[in-house]
Order: sequence, then structure tokens, then C-alpha cells
Amino acid sequence: MAGLPVLKLVSVFPEQLQPGEPLPFALRDAGGRLLLAAGLTADPGQFAELVAQPLWAEEHEAADWQRRVVAAMDQALRQGALLGQVAAARPEAPRDGADFGRARSFSDQWDEIVLQLDAALRELRPGAGDGPARVEAVRQRVRALAERRPDASLYHFVYAASQPQHKYSCHHAIMAMLMTDLASAAMALTVPEKDAVSLAALTMNVGMLRLQDQLASSELPITPAMRATIDGHAATGAAMLRAAGFDNALALEVVRLHHETGDPGVPLAALPPARRLARLLSRVDAFAAKISRRATRPPMSPVQAAREACLGVNGEPDEIGGALLRAVGLYPPGSFVELVNGEMGIVLARGRRANLPYVASLVSAGGNVLGEPALRDSLDRRYAVRAALRPDAVKVRPPHERLLAMR
Repeated sequence: MAGLPVLKLVSVFPEQLQPGEPLPFALRDAGGRLLLAAGLTADPGQFAELVAQPLWAEEHEAADWQRRVVAAMDQALRQGALLGQVAAARPEAPRDGADFGRARSFSDQWDEIVLQLDAALRELRPGAGDGPARVEAVRQRVRALAERRPDASLYHFVYAASQPQHKYSCHHAIMAMLMTDLASAAMALTVPEKDAVSLAALTMNVGMLRLQDQLASSELPITPAMRATIDGHAATGAAMLRAAGFDNALALEVVRLHHETGDPGVPLAALPPARRLARLLSRVDAFAAKISRRATRPPMSPVQAAREACLGVNGEPDEIGGALLRAVGLYPPGSFVELVNGEMGIVLARGRRANLPYVASLVSAGGNVLGEPALRDSLDRRYAVRAALRPDAVKVRPPHERLLAMR
């Protein structure tokens, strides 16, 4: 089965980059995932980490930069520069010093935010006063982008969760914040409660940040030391945040409690605020983890994840489960489905009800890739959803920007 067009990447040599200078083009890994956006400057630690691995760039961005380098070298040569100066010539940066190449795609904007959060959490230090401000900047950026395009934001994170991931911990944290924000609205939380649980979502795993990344991408056996880190990460994380200057007491308590939500039979209204929010975050954390790929297991279908994460003790969706289902849908944007007409596609947006999404059909009933993706409203019985599909059942790489432009 033929796939749809993918990014055309070329290898980047470390010699093409200069430490302390804005990147001339976006750096990516072999799978096309953004490592650092164009125009940003890597600190010495980041630069060393980047050049120690194979680097790639989009072909047209790298070619444009190379043409500009050749032009700069030619100009230096005409001006009588020494050969060493000619070889070191670089084109001038844009006047705003920020944007190189084409405008960043929607997916690249989210990947950049993931990297921004990872840097902020990785560099938390006791008494280092900029930690809370950096995380708050991420939180505000997440909220602004998600409020502008909520379905597209869910699409990006749910789809990416089903693929091998770079910076798993922070990707998971931002997806959890998106889902808690949406569920918070369905639960009519107050603004302070919504702000506290969103901050807790971003920071809940800071106590095991690197370990979580490692465990998601490898099949390492869990040692006793790792188990101790995992078991203690909630309390450790809350202590780290407090020492770094975070002063939202409710958010810190939610981080500490997000794996200790108390007796599930106790009604939500009977719980104190921190435990109520911790129960919400715990449920979102579990749902997001179940639909995420790990090195040791494929992602679970959203329907199965909903069964395991959204049902109360009586087997029916409780207040949190119902809010989460209303917030993200039974078939969240970014997940794959089969329609009753035999087509297979990817969910683009939530519909009128949790089980009635809008779908972009990618594969015909006969198994052929559609020349043009077709938008289907599953409210129409001809295009009702028959079943959720595992991502590897659809052998097509979705053209994301084109699909998101359909709705």
C-alpha cells in the first residue's frame, strides 16, 4: 500500500552549525521530529547534545541556507577577504533575528513547546528563580495555542503519542494539560482550580523526568533503584518544585497526591480540593499513558483506554470519566477508526457526541489509498464508526497539515 508524501530530509553535518548562533534551519531526527526550531540558539550543553547524534533537516530549508552561504562566500571573495575569512563567511540573519525559512507548521509549534518545557524542567534548581516563570510561560503558550485550535491540538498529541517519541515525559505532560483543561470546563472548576491542575499536569513527573524518557524508549529492566524513583516521584517532584520557588500550594499538593487519590468509592464532592483535582489528574494521566506507545508495548485503542480509565466502581462513567469522555471524545482527534462503509481514516475533530467524530478517510473499502482524503461526518449513518483501530493497522502516513486544513 503506497503512503502519502512525507518530509524530504537530508543529513546535516555538525560543521554546518556554529555554537552560539541562531540555527539556520530546523534540526530534526531521522523520523522528522523537531529537535530544535530554526532561529533558536542552543546553549553549550544543548549544542553538544545535538551534534553528538545524527541530525537532519528538510531538504529545501538546508538547500536555501547552502545557497545563501555560497553567496556570502562569493561576496567575501570579491571583497578581497583572506581564504580563511571566505570559508567562515555566513549570510546575515533576518533583521528580527528569529525566523528563518518558512513559517513554522502547527506541529512544529507544538514540538517547540515540548522542547521548551523539557529545558525548563531539566534545569530546575533550588533557589534558581527563573524556573517558575519558564514553566508558566509554557503553560500560557499551551493554553493560547490550544484555545485557538482545540481539536487540532488534540490531534497532534494523540497521533504523536501513538508513534515512537522524543522527549516522552514532556509530550505526555502537555497532552495531560490539554485534557485536564478540557475536562475542567466540563466539570465547571473554578479558575484557581483549573490553573492549579494544569500546572500540576505539566510538572507532575519532574521527579522522574529522564527516567520516564528512558523507560518509554527502551526495554530496560526496572532495577530496584529505578523502582524507588518511580514510587517516590510524586513526593520528590513536589519537593523539587517547592525548592525551585513554585508557590502555588494547591498545584504542589496535587503533584504530591496525583497517585494517591484515596478510596475511589468516596464521591468527588466529599473530597477536599487537592484530592479532587488529584483524582482528575490521575485519571487523565492513566488515559494518556494507555494511548501512548512505549518500547515495550503498542498504544491501546482509545475505546479500550476509556473503558479502563473513565469508568467508576459501578462500571459506568463517573463524574470525572464522563467529563473526560465529553472533553476528548470516545474517538479522540488523532486516533484511527474504521467506518461502516469499510473506509479507514483518522479522526480530525470531535463531533456532536463523544462517539460521533469527524473523520478524514485515507483508505478505501478496497484497501487503496485515496487520492484525496475525504471528510466524513460520522453522524451520517453511511459513515458511522464501526471500530477503533490500532495505528499500525493503517499503513499510511497522514498529511497532517493538509488534513487539519479540512476542518
